[in-house]
Amino acid sequence: MTKPQYAFPPGSTVLVTGANSYIGSHVINILLGLGYRVRGTVRTPRPWLQGLFDASHGPHTFDTAIVSDFQDKNAIENAIEGVSGVVHLAQAMPWDPANKDPVGYTVDGTLNILKAASTQTSVKRVVLASSIVAAGYPQGDRPFKFDTDTWDISTPETAISIYTVCKTEGERQSWKWVEENKPHFILNTVLPWMNFGRTLHPEIGSSGHKFIRDLLKGDTFPFKVLPLQAWYIDVEDSARLHVIALLSSEVKSERLFGAAAPMTWADVIPIIRKTEPTNKLIPDPPESENPSLGEVVPAARAEGLIRSFFDRPGWTTLDQSITATVKTA
Repeated sequence: MTKPQYAFPPGSTVLVTGANSYIGSHVINILLGLGYRVRGTVRTPRPWLQGLFDASHGPHTFDTAIVSDFQDKNAIENAIEGVSGVVHLAQAMPWDPANKDPVGYTVDGTLNILKAASTQTSVKRVVLASSIVAAGYPQGDRPFKFDTDTWDISTPETAISIYTVCKTEGERQSWKWVEENKPHFILNTVLPWMNFGRTLHPEIGSSGHKFIRDLLKGDTFPFKVLPLQAWYIDVEDSARLHVIALLSSEVKSERLFGAAAPMTWADVIPIIRKTEPTNKLIPDPPESENPSLGEVVPAARAEGLIRSFFDRPGWTTLDQSITATVKTA
């Protein structure tokens, strides 16, 4: 294997926002394993997070910075000072009922990261955690095709969720800002689909784990929330793509699509049952499910990068991912 060329060397400091998040914690774990120092933002103190990384990587390699609101420019500027790269994963809580403009709130928080990074000559890369919903959301049994220039066209009035519009505009306005302002750093974005896989600590939550916990109790609510036209990705592959977007010298101004393969509940339930063979509460999958009729063209590029940068065989399999989810649910 040819050693990948890094955009900046190990020993440098990286800022990871949303450090206690599902994907964020795995991003940090990988970066620390590669020899980087990490400063992670949290909204409130999380002593268990410091303990987690001190125990696994030793002291003085990870620390936290409090950024309770990404509208707070001073807090962002203090957190970003002196870092070589930024991975922005913190979600701006657009569902807060006190927030009258969730899309504007999300966009402003994201642009504040870019603006602060532009004041620090040390910053070489900024990575934005977007979402597959920024490219679109499959509707019913209609075929779809996502490519690198595909964008969701929902409005707050037509979107399945305001989250979709927030993610779409957060990413779209980031690219627009970079085009107009031409900062010294490179921006890359990552668009993962439905994440499953292990969690690093019981305090870290994820929708995938909640779905699995519900099914283990016999609750079929996940079938209603996620009527699968979806594709899955293992959370550690999601994290790997964020790290690649941050460090790979060959990835410049790209949207990396994190979509391993289509899945249905009929695929998932047998894996759960195999992992928990004595659990009689696990429900049967829905009687009729439409498999995904879509194509995620850039997924091949993302898988190739995981192979070359991390010397892996490709995407983590659905069996491996769901099994890891069940074991840490």
